[in-house]
Amino acid sequence: MRIRPVWFDSLGAKSMCVLVRTPDLSLLIDPGAAIMQPGYPAPEELKVYYLALAQLALGKAAEEATHLAITHYHYDHFRPDLPELYRGKTLWLKDPNCWINRSQWTRAREFLTSLADLEGWDLSERPPIQEGYPDPVESLPLASRTGRREDLLKRWRRRFLGLVRMWERGPWVDEGAFQGRVAYADGRAFRVGGTVVRFTHPLFHGVEYAGPGWVLAVVVEHSGRKLLYSSDLQGPTIEDYAAWIAEERPDVLILDGPATYLLGPFQSRANLERALRNCARAVRGAGASLTVLDHHLTREPGFRSKAGQAFSAGAVTGAELMGLPPLTDRLASWGKKEKLERVLKLARARQLDLAILTPPEYKI
Repeated sequence: MRIRPVWFDSLGAKSMCVLVRTPDLSLLIDPGAAIMQPGYPAPEELKVYYLALAQLALGKAAEEATHLAITHYHYDHFRPDLPELYRGKTLWLKDPNCWINRSQWTRAREFLTSLADLEGWDLSERPPIQEGYPDPVESLPLASRTGRREDLLKRWRRRFLGLVRMWERGPWVDEGAFQGRVAYADGRAFRVGGTVVRFTHPLFHGVEYAGPGWVLAVVVEHSGRKLLYSSDLQGPTIEDYAAWIAEERPDVLILDGPATYLLGPFQSRANLERALRNCARAVRGAGASLTVLDHHLTREPGFRSKAGQAFSAGAVTGAELMGLPPLTDRLASWGKKEKLERVLKLARARQLDLAILTPPEYKI
C-alpha cells in the first residue's frame, strides 16, 4: 500500500485529501478544498492562491484515481464545481438520503444531478425505504460517562428528530440509477481484488448532535496493512470514537484534530478540552507508524501547543509530511513587510510552493 498526501489545511487551504494506492485500486479520499476562514492569519491574496494550488493538486491526484470516496458534503471534502474529478470513476459516497443535515441533503442532490448529467445517466427518485431511526447518542456508552450537559443534549435531540422527519418524508435519490458506478457507502465494505475498503456507519461531525451532521470514517486494508482516515471527527470529540480508532490499530492514521480556532460561540471550553484529551488518546492508542494530525486543528497559529500531547506522541502535520512547516509557522517568519512582499510576488507569478504539486509517496 502506498499513501500520497494531496492537501491539508496546514498548507493554506481547507482540505483533508489523500490518495491511497494498492495493486488493485487508486482511491482518492475527499477531493475537496475551500478557502481559509476570515480570521486565518494570511493576506486574502495568499488564501486565494493556496486554494487555487489545492485545486490543481486535486486535479493531478484525480487523474491517477480509479475510485473516489466522499465522506460528507462539505466543500473542503468534495467539489461539485470540478466535474472532471469524477468522470469515469467509481464513487463511494455518503448516503444522501439519511443521517445527513439539511444543507448537505440539498448539496448532495445538486451534486448527483450534475454527475448524472456529466455521465449521461437518468437520475431517479424513490420513496424512503426506512422508517424509525435510533437515537445515535444511545450508542455512545463512553461519552455518556463524561458529565455532558443533559439539558443541551435534550435541546439538540429535537433538532435530530426534525431531521428524521425529513429523511422519512423524502424523496430519496435512487442508488440504482448510476449503473453500478455509485454506491452509498454508509456502514458498508467493498472488496477490490485483495483490497478491502470499509466505511463506518455515520459518525457525528464533532460533538453529539453536531449541527454539521454526520461523516463516514474510512479504513483501507491490503496485505496486512491498514490505513484509517477519520474524516471530520474534530479530535475526535467523542470518547467512543477515540476508543474505536485505538482498537483498529492502523499502520497509518489520518486524523482530523480539534477545532481550537472555534473556541467561543461555536465550541465550549469543556468540549474543546474533551476533544484535546481524546485526540491524544486516539494517537497514543492507535500506535500508528505514521499519524497525520491536521485539518480543523491547523487553522490557527497556536495549535501545536494546545495539542501538545498528540504531537509528543509522534503526530505530524500534513505540511510536515510534505517537507514544509505549517503555513501558520511560515507566516510568522514572513512577518516583516519586505519578506512578505517577496512571497506575494512569487504567488502573483504563480511560482510559490509549486513543489507541493509533486508530493512524496509513502509505502507501508
